[in-house]
Parts: sequence; structure tokens; C-alpha cells
Amino acid sequence: MNKVITVNPYSMASYYVDMFFDDIKLSNATCFFTKRKDKIYLVTNWHVVSGRNADTKKCLNEMGSVPNKLRVYVPREGENSTISYDDDFYMDVDLIDRDGNELWYGMQKNGRMIDVAVIPLHEMKGSYITVEDAEEPFNEQIDLEVASEIYIIGFPFGKQTGYIPIWKRASVASEPELDVDDLPYFFADTATKSGMSGSPVVLYKDRPATIISEKEKRVSKHKTKLVGIYSGRIGADSENKGDAQLGRVWKSHIIQELIDSYESEVLKLE
Repeated sequence: MNKVITVNPYSMASYYVDMFFDDIKLSNATCFFTKRKDKIYLVTNWHVVSGRNADTKKCLNEMGSVPNKLRVYVPREGENSTISYDDDFYMDVDLIDRDGNELWYGMQKNGRMIDVAVIPLHEMKGSYITVEDAEEPFNEQIDLEVASEIYIIGFPFGKQTGYIPIWKRASVASEPELDVDDLPYFFADTATKSGMSGSPVVLYKDRPATIISEKEKRVSKHKTKLVGIYSGRIGADSENKGDAQLGRVWKSHIIQELIDSYESEVLKLE
């Protein structure tokens, strides 16, 4: 008899991504899905979809290539509602249309790039879940504070650990209600690798007591909340700052602002 394996929902809501230019793989990263008004959006970093450094706008690929599609590895649903990941089961997401227009949406603040991008998805594949699906019920307003323990859920080793992500523990290193450099991010104290770019960052801690609703048949053992999108460490490649092992976490409200901007643009075109 096969053993039933239980996987945390947040582990099922973070996805491995390969960036391609045509059939040439450029790099890998992480993404997740969010749902707004019955529409699914892919969320990752601006530098992942643009192939450029969000601070300097310089091309990240040494050959000057930028991606024109993302390959997202999603699970396949099998018999008895079982799921599995396969190298040959994935969803390709175009970044550029036939006319050369970008299919992803980003934004700037004070002339500087916010390192978050969303892609509206018109077709889905596989047994995916959104980051909202992963959140436990009965989550009251949870305050994020400096020194709070958070988790960056992504793929620092590429596919070496398969398609189930690594949970990298971190702590909030700057006051989360304040913006850093007048941009909507805070610092997390952690050491990570490049493949974690685009990872969801969550607050996840035990409740003092489990909440059970027999009427709704729902249970919550943890306080959970998406608090941001991870975009890499500062100073990792800088001789001036050195590697302080401080990562940028872009605040989660940016997702809604990007979607609002996209929807207003679509409405103008209509």
C-alpha cells in the first residue's frame, strides 16, 4: 500500500519557473498565482520577466538575451485526486505577443522600478492552487513587526529538490510599515540563492489553540498571511556594500495595485 504524503498547502502554491528565449533556457526562478475577481494572475519579479536588473535596467544575461516566455511546472492530477510532478508537464506563459508588446505588467515609483510583475492568465493547466487557497481559515488581522519570523518559499537549488519548494526561514530586519529608499519593500535577514526570486513570503506561526468550526468543517492550527514577494539580496555582487545577507521583500499590497493598473488600462482600451 502506498503511503499517503501530506504536503503543506503553501508548498503547493509556490512554483518552479524556467525563463526561456525561444528554446534557450536563460535561468530559473519562482512564481505563484493569485486570484482577483475570478481571474488568475501569475506573480513574480520584474527582473524575472524583463531579464533586466530592476535598479540599473542592465541585462542580466551575459549574452544580452532576455526571456520571451516562462515555463511553469505545475502538478498533474491523477487517479483518486493524487497529484504528481513531471519534467514534461508544464505551462508555457508568453511574455511578448506577436506584435512585440509585453504581456506582463509592472510599475515605477519616483522613476524607479518596483521589482514585481503580474501576468494575466487566460488559460490554466494542471492542478494548481492560488496563494489565497493556501491560507488557513479564521485568520484575523495579523500585524507584521520587526523581528517577526517569516518564510521565503522557493527554489534556491533549482530542481535539485524536485518541484516542492524549500522554506527558507528569515526575520523581518527593518520596520515593515516603513518604506526603504522610498520604495514599498522591507528588509529580511536571510541568506538565499538566485532561484528564489519571485518567491511568496509568508508569516506562518502556530496558534495558541486550534480553531475548529464544526458547522463550516474548517480547522486552523496556524496564523498565516502573505506578506510579500522576495526579489534577492542586496550587496551580493557589490564590493561597496558587501553581502549583508539582507533580502528585499516587496510588500504584498503591490500585487493589487498592479492588477488595478492593468484593469484600468484594459478598460481604457475597451
